[in-house]
Amino acid sequence: MNWLLIVYAGVIGACIGSFLNVCIYRWPAEQSVLRPRSRCPQCENSIAWYDNLPILSWIILRARCRYCGAPIAAQYPMVELVCAVVWAAAAARFGFSITALHSATFLTILLGIAMTDAREMVIPDQFTLGGTVLGLGFAAFPGGLAFLTALIGAVSAYAFFWAGKWAAEDPGLLRSPGDK
Repeated sequence: MNWLLIVYAGVIGACIGSFLNVCIYRWPAEQSVLRPRSRCPQCENSIAWYDNLPILSWIILRARCRYCGAPIAAQYPMVELVCAVVWAAAAARFGFSITALHSATFLTILLGIAMTDAREMVIPDQFTLGGTVLGLGFAAFPGGLAFLTALIGAVSAYAFFWAGKWAAEDPGLLRSPGDK
C-alpha cells in the first residue's frame, strides 16, 4: 500500500471538503462560491489563510472566530474530515487511478447533496447538474461505464425526477375524481 498517496489524497480531500462547506452554505442562498472570501458570519471579518486550514484551524481556534469569538459550527471540520476519509479510502482501494478520482468525486457530491438537503431542504442544481456533467465526463474514460449507457441513465433519472416534481406541483393530477 502506498501510504504517501493515501495521506496526500486525504489532505486533498480535506481541502475539497473545506470548499464543499462553502458550496453547502452559499449555493442554496444563490451566492457566489468565489467571492467574497470566506468570512465570519457574525462580524464579517475575512478569514486569513492560516485560519482556514481544514480541520486544524477549527481545533487551534477552539471552534471560535479569532476576531469576535463567535462559535464556528462543528459542520466545518466534520465535512472536511469525512471528505478526507473518502478521498484517502478511494486512494487506498483504487490506487492512483481515474476510478479513485471518480469514486471520491461522486461521494463528495453526495455528501454535499445530503448536507444541503438536511440544512435547507433543497438540492442545488450546481450539485445535480454539475455532478451529471462530471459523471458523463468520467464515463468518457475507458474502463468504466460506457458513455452511451451513462447518458441513457442520466436522461432516464432526470425524466423520472422531473415527472415526480411535475406530479407534486399539480394537486389535481394525483387525486381520484371522487376526492375533495
